[in-house]
Parts: sequence; structure tokens; C-alpha cells
Amino acid sequence: MTQEEMKHIDPPGNHTISHLCEAWKLSMRYQVKPSTFACYATIIQKHIRPSIGTVEMEEMNNEILSEFILDRQSRGLSANTMRLILFLLKSIIRAGERRGICPAEPLDFFLPKDRGYEMKLLSQDNRRKLLSWLAGCRTNFELGLLLSLSTGIRVGELCGVKWEDVDLEEGVLHIRRTVSRIRNTDQKNTAAKTVLYIGSPKTGTSQREIPLPDFMIPRLKEKKREAGCYLLTGRTGCMEPRGVQRRFKNLLRKLRLPDVNIHALRHSFASQWIENGFDSKSLSEILGHSSVKITMDIYVHSNMSQKKVYMDQMTAV
Repeated sequence: MTQEEMKHIDPPGNHTISHLCEAWKLSMRYQVKPSTFACYATIIQKHIRPSIGTVEMEEMNNEILSEFILDRQSRGLSANTMRLILFLLKSIIRAGERRGICPAEPLDFFLPKDRGYEMKLLSQDNRRKLLSWLAGCRTNFELGLLLSLSTGIRVGELCGVKWEDVDLEEGVLHIRRTVSRIRNTDQKNTAAKTVLYIGSPKTGTSQREIPLPDFMIPRLKEKKREAGCYLLTGRTGCMEPRGVQRRFKNLLRKLRLPDVNIHALRHSFASQWIENGFDSKSLSEILGHSSVKITMDIYVHSNMSQKKVYMDQMTAV
């Protein structure tokens, strides 16, 4: 591929998955048989670009990848087709990485049934201990963690919440923006390798309204600041996800709780919702997913005690 061709399909600063697909296709056109290339192009056009084509490579993470995989699986695709989709997506992303265009984190290209791990979650007792501490809302940061544990919002969304997004009269939280750190594509003005990016959620379902639990209202009223200020900081400057993760880990150590990822708050919210027997469709909408299947497959983790309850109910006839 010539430099002129490269400039045409992948101009500086444009690193969406869709553009990387086009760059990859151009580089592969004469490396495989025409029939093979046609098959690859069809898979990209039909499955990859419509779903995640608008995602910037620097924002691509395992949560987006997992949702993409489960969304494709929910359409009844065969295992062979799914493997081919992942093979192509992995090749496209690896090609981007070789050019210095990297995702937000290392990606795990596995189908769900092949995964050998599950996210570590807080037990019910530890979740209650954390909730009890956060309920004191001593700082804006603790209020934010309580909001995350009570609504299941993503850490990037939590960082992006401004006080104007919190409607205390209606009791609704509006998710309008997300915060992430991405690769700096314009190093003329700064030598920094990464920059903080604040933008709207990528999909229509991610931009959503979430009902606030009643117990959150007085706590939010107590800390409320003027419009333009971020909830987590109480100032016009925002906190970024890695800063939230670091402070969250410090809090876990302080409370002598197991070391879990900040994303466990979202998972714990979803798991507790299902354990309580609540509506899965509503949960999917609250989490901002495009389908109920994605919600159930990613965020719901049954445990041995819950399985025992189900077994006892099955035999109590």
C-alpha cells in the first residue's frame, strides 16, 4: 500500500475501526485469492463495520469487544462464522497496532464458551460492607462510587457525569458523556503520548436515562454543585478512569476488602438485580446494552448458594 493510498483511507487523526478495516482490506487485496478476499470483505461489511465501525481504536476495550461478540452470537451465527469474524477483527487490530494505533487495553479474542475466567466480584457480605461505608458520602468521590454501585454505570460514564445531568426533581440520571484516555494523534501542540478524551457515548443505547434510587436523592442534594461541575470532583475539571481505579483500590485496602476491579461495581449491580428476580429487559436498558442476551451473558454470574436455592425450589413439590 502506497503512502498516498494510506492518506486517502486513513487520514491523520481518523482511527475508527471502519477506517482500519479499509486500510487492512487494501493491504490484503493481492495477498489472498480473489474468492477469499471477497469472503473477508463481506464479513467486514456485514458484521464488523455496522456494529463497531464508528468506535475509535484508542477507545476499543474488552467490554466493547465482549458486547460485539455476544451481539453477533445472538443473531444465530455458526461457530465457524464467529471464529472467522474474530480472526479478521484480530488481524485488523493487530495491523493497526503495528502502525502505532493501539486499543485502550490488551484485547481478549475469545468466544465466551472458551473463556477460562470470570471477573472477581464482591460477595454479598463485602458488598454490604462497602455500601455501608459509601452511604456516609464523606466526599464527592465516595458519592460517585455509591452512584456507580447503585446504577451500574460504566467508570468512564461516572467520570463524565456533571451536576446538570442529575435531575433531582424527576429523580433521573442522564448519561450524556464518557471520559477516556486515548493516544494523542496531534503531537504538534504537545509531546504527550496520550490525551484525555471527553465525548458522547458511542451508541444510542448508551445515551440513556436511569431512574435514581430514593436513598440517593438526599445524598445527591447535599453535595450538589452548580451546572458545569463534575460530580466526582465538584469542580469544572473531571477525573479520569485510571484515577478512579487507583482511589477505589486504596479504599478497598482501607476497608480490608478483596482486591477487585472498579468494573466489579457494575457487575455487582447487575448480578444483584438478577438475584432479586427483577426484569432483565429493564436491566439491559439501565446498563445501556443493545440486547438482553448481552446483559445476561456478560454481567450475570450465578453462585453456588443461588444454585442451591433453585435446586431446593425445583424439588419442593
